[in-house]
Amino acid sequence: MSTLSELFMFYNVENFFPAENIKYEKSISGLYNWDDYKYGLKLRKIKNVFNWINEDFGQIPSIIGLAEIGGVSVLEDLQQEDSPLRNHQFLYKKSNDSRGLSVALFYDEEKLNLKNFYSLSFSISENLVADTRDILQAEFEFNNENLHVFILHLPSQRLQDEKKNLRNKIIEAFKNILSKIIEKQESIIIMGDFNENPNGEKIKELLLDNFGNRIFINPFENLFSNNQFSSYYGSKGLLFDQILYSKNLLEKLNFTSSEASIFQNEKIRVKNSKHPLRTYSGSRYLSGFSDHFPVLLKLEK
Repeated sequence: MSTLSELFMFYNVENFFPAENIKYEKSISGLYNWDDYKYGLKLRKIKNVFNWINEDFGQIPSIIGLAEIGGVSVLEDLQQEDSPLRNHQFLYKKSNDSRGLSVALFYDEEKLNLKNFYSLSFSISENLVADTRDILQAEFEFNNENLHVFILHLPSQRLQDEKKNLRNKIIEAFKNILSKIIEKQESIIIMGDFNENPNGEKIKELLLDNFGNRIFINPFENLFSNNQFSSYYGSKGLLFDQILYSKNLLEKLNFTSSEASIFQNEKIRVKNSKHPLRTYSGSRYLSGFSDHFPVLLKLEK
């Protein structure tokens, strides 16, 4: 199915655990007094974000990557009743993450034909799998071409960036996977929380092949240089949430231009502030949406 524009989205939804397993997850998730009511409220709020995106862009994104999903029931509940995602399908596999969080993907099966789905885990050593989120890989047929989509949430910069080496090691291994697809001249979209800004050394390396040739486009570089942010650490703006695409994608999929944006609707911001209205601040419940804004990539003909 070919249209004049396609929308792709990534959203880190901040510790989105189902209420029923929070007694087990509480010690690792950091959620205090999480219950059915608060879970139901967050469900409605996140669904509303998709409704507002639909109002602004005139469509629900064809592909939606999500981070910080605490269980498959969250994805099932996001599709219930009059949900804007009720006609999408989802892909998910629980990761070996110390906080019990994983990435997930929703896709519009009227536009995309799923061919393969993988969950990529990474090892610290020969016998030890890293305690972090897997990278989700999906291969679709889209506009009569193969499209590979990767959803990631790389290790965080917490505690003086103690997981920086692990993050860098994952990026290096990931580059090898990408290079094999690039050799076949097939299209790629990478979306996620990179825990690095667009000007980060490893993010810039990811855009290049081993000979220094640019193979990926990062349309969020310009947004970051113009002080546009998807989250904040105190007063410091961050743009860890990004969507990259292979240099050949526009031509392969029959599009002519791309536009990146950060969805900063006032309804999901702190009143009179640039900051997203988060669910928790430390142990304090704020009843918000997420500590990240969604990011979007629009392809046009």
